[in-house]
Amino acid sequence: MLNKSTVQLMALGLVGSFAATAAAQDSGALIDALVRKGVLKDQEAEQIRSQLSRDYAANTPAGKLNISSSVKELKLSGDVRLRYQYENQAAVANSAAQGVQPASGVEDHRTRYRLRLRVNADYKLADDFFAGFGLQTGQNNDSGNQTMADGTVNQNYAIYINKAFIGWSGIPGITLVGGKQVNPFYTTDLVWDADINPTGVTERIEFNKFVDLGPLELALVGGQFVATDNTESATSGKTNRDAIIYHTQLVAGLKLTDDVKLTVAPGYYTSNGASLSGDGGGEYNYTKWSSTGTEQLRGLKVYTAPGDVSFKLAGKPAKVLWDFAWNADANNRNSLYRLGTTGSVTNANAAKLTNSDRDSLAYLVGFSIGENKKKGDWSVLANYRQVGLSAIDPNINDSDWSLSYTNMAGYKVGFFYNLGDATTIGSTFYSANNLRDNLGGGLSAVGPGSGANAVQVLQVDLSVKF
Repeated sequence: MLNKSTVQLMALGLVGSFAATAAAQDSGALIDALVRKGVLKDQEAEQIRSQLSRDYAANTPAGKLNISSSVKELKLSGDVRLRYQYENQAAVANSAAQGVQPASGVEDHRTRYRLRLRVNADYKLADDFFAGFGLQTGQNNDSGNQTMADGTVNQNYAIYINKAFIGWSGIPGITLVGGKQVNPFYTTDLVWDADINPTGVTERIEFNKFVDLGPLELALVGGQFVATDNTESATSGKTNRDAIIYHTQLVAGLKLTDDVKLTVAPGYYTSNGASLSGDGGGEYNYTKWSSTGTEQLRGLKVYTAPGDVSFKLAGKPAKVLWDFAWNADANNRNSLYRLGTTGSVTNANAAKLTNSDRDSLAYLVGFSIGENKKKGDWSVLANYRQVGLSAIDPNINDSDWSLSYTNMAGYKVGFFYNLGDATTIGSTFYSANNLRDNLGGGLSAVGPGSGANAVQVLQVDLSVKF
């Protein structure tokens, strides 16, 4: 009979021999398997990971990096993407009279060659803390893209912080994170752009870590995110409070068979209606609340219900997905478009806008098959969506589909192929048309719902991950 110490030494030797051929960072799966088999305890596994990291750093040329003793694990990753992008927008009526864009029916074309660089560092620290940061080209929160030679052919591109967070998971099943972080919610790009890393505080409780729920995974996720930091004063009352977005979601995953899983995630998000600074980083997404031009994050009481069924089709992972959003305060938000102005320009069609049920509703249905992990892999996706004028917050939805505009309906299709394990080529096409034609006054007039009568976007990407 082998004693406990002997078993642990054998486990360390086995993992060590694996690390010698595949590098220490790749031994995590083997260690996890030993934990599941009961050979190692969690604490023992962490000690082995730490020892392997130290051995790797001391004995490998690529690993001669002096890391703080408080760091139990460091993961470095990133990607570079080259993109060709073509956009076409059909202008709305009355824009010429307002001096903003060509008259109705005239199309506005744009071709851009873009690049994106992202570098990430994620740390597992002692005492159940973790942290990380990310750097990227491009300042906008919903896009790290940098248009090539946007100025002069010799231009250098700035680097910005797109993540900086600290987290704690000292109680099994409870995770707290503060700072600019990866989106913690289960969502599609109908509501949240996948590029956005919100800034604030999030909390996650995984109930199946406390109670045996069988095949059911159940988690409650909450987030409080800062939209604008205002200067408060005793005389301003609530008008100068910080603008905050609140989002809460219950995520349930049920494994029906070995290959079939159902996920549903009902949620709710709102805001405190505070004033905003700026217009969303150059995007015309924050709309005016009154003729004085005051920008406020209000009229948002949005109920969401994303979900999917994942399964295998012809041996490949596939998914049917959906999303739904309904704004209970859409009538209030609609007045943004009736009363808004941009400088001295007033919304010429304001008097024509009356409340409609479809203004408060947004939905998406889609399908995907395949994955992109190694050379020769491929994937296809397609979805259709409708986004009512006041259904969602256009500051956080997908900036590529219809360029964030609401009051639109259309589709998205994409195909991606792995040229190598880390290199992918692919293309995505977006097309959308107005639900209400000729609403407002031009591509840069009041409100995202008044941007254009039609939008088409084509993107061709070459990406390398490291």
